[in-house]
Amino acid sequence: MIYYYRLTIQYKGSSYLGWQIQPDAAGLTVQGELHKALRTISKSQNVKSMGAGRTDSGVHALGQVAKIAIELNIKPENLRRALNVNLPDDIRITNVEVSDEAFLPTIFAKSKEYHYRFTCNETFSPFQKELIYNYPFELDFVKMKQACRLIIGIHDFSNFYCEGTEVSHNVREIYECEILEVTDASHVLPSHYVFRIVGSGFLKQMVRLLVGALWNIGRGKVSLDEFQNALGSTRVQRLGPVAPPNGLYMVRVNY
Repeated sequence: MIYYYRLTIQYKGSSYLGWQIQPDAAGLTVQGELHKALRTISKSQNVKSMGAGRTDSGVHALGQVAKIAIELNIKPENLRRALNVNLPDDIRITNVEVSDEAFLPTIFAKSKEYHYRFTCNETFSPFQKELIYNYPFELDFVKMKQACRLIIGIHDFSNFYCEGTEVSHNVREIYECEILEVTDASHVLPSHYVFRIVGSGFLKQMVRLLVGALWNIGRGKVSLDEFQNALGSTRVQRLGPVAPPNGLYMVRVNY
């Protein structure tokens, strides 16, 4: 008999090729490590999982959600403990609930929240390398925050995604978008900036392309008018680079 559970997962993505198993690729994935642990716990090869979203290589998660199907009836708290014993230290299960077969983590999601963390220092902290990206340029944060307000709403993000995952359309609704400053960082991690965005869904590398465009706005390379014109237009040109993956966090999925 198959039993279903809903997991909330945190992981540091630095050592992984992303969330999803890639049969033809050499390297670890978070989903692959989860399946290994589930096979050990259930003593069965028949395990399945579905994540709320695909994070790319090097991207982190604070609140990835996944539904699993295993041949084991177990209390949620016992499953959480067993998984954390069998998973690598950079993957942790923070919550387990009984689920049902009908639950689909992707389709049922009302919104998702992502953060991109970065500094703008000439000399960056050696401790931030895999967790906070350093973009060593002076930025106009007033203009960047104005651009964040332009992102809120319904737009065609054809200029802000990378092909690779088939989608029916490129229109997404953004509910919240802002740049925050974290000044109460620890003695290890430095003070830094957070690009925070909440939306109905996101295209492949959409958040990282938005960050790259914001950086160019902050440096005066792209105007607010050019940015606004790119939102909702068909693909014309890239307004900035794809920001590196190590600053990106999948923070939560809201249902």
